[in-house]
Parts: sequence; C-alpha cells; structure tokens
Amino acid sequence: MVAITVIMAAIVAGFVFGVIQSPQATPTASVSIDSLENSSSKMVLLHQSGNSLNASEIEIVITDLDNSGKSTVINLSDTKVGGMWSAGERITIEESGSATDGNFAYPFVEGHHFEVRVIHTKSGGAISASTAEAQ
Repeated sequence: MVAITVIMAAIVAGFVFGVIQSPQATPTASVSIDSLENSSSKMVLLHQSGNSLNASEIEIVITDLDNSGKSTVINLSDTKVGGMWSAGERITIEESGSATDGNFAYPFVEGHHFEVRVIHTKSGGAISASTAEAQ
C-alpha cells in the first residue's frame, strides 16, 4: 500500500513540475494541392477545412516522388501567410533556387508526381498529405 502511494505521488509530482509532459495535440485540417503547373512554376495549396493553422508551428514538406533526392522543407511562416492559415485560404509556392524564401528549391517538372505533407512541429504529427502530377 505504501509503495502504491509513493508511486502515485511520484507521477503527480512529475506532471506538476513539468518532468512528464502530456503530448501536444495535432490540429486537424484538410489541405489539398489546388494547382501544380510547370508552365507557371507554381504550386497552389488550398486549406479546405478544419482547424486554422498557426503559421509558426507548421512545416510543409514537398517531395518530387519521381526524383526522391529532391525534397524541401518550408516553414509556413516564410510564405506570405500571416499568423494563421484558415479554411478557404490558398498559398502559392514557387520554384526557386532556395527554400529559405518559402519556395520549393527545385523545378516542378511536367509529368512528375509531387507529394505535399503538412506537419505540426509542436506535436510532430502529420496534418495532411496529398499528391499531384505537374501539368
């Protein structure tokens, strides 16, 4: 009985003093690739529904599935999104030589398939994943 009391006290103390942290909940949202065109060198992502996403807590991972060595991680706050990305809003990601400006570091090659994963950095959870073929 004493052992159980000691164990319970240790667990409660762990939560109270922050040693044991409860996991961060991953927001739920549906994000799709609205358009992906080689001719305009742009990908448009549409936040279709679900929670508004705090831009400082979101990474967008874009991968050329036909050339797996070409993947870019973009912080949503580096795009033109303000503090929150809400349902109905679109963001445009352009191809460029660097991902530091909120863009894809490689070309959107016509006929290639691209995957977009939206990641919540605080929880590490995937919010959404979708694929499309560049036209």
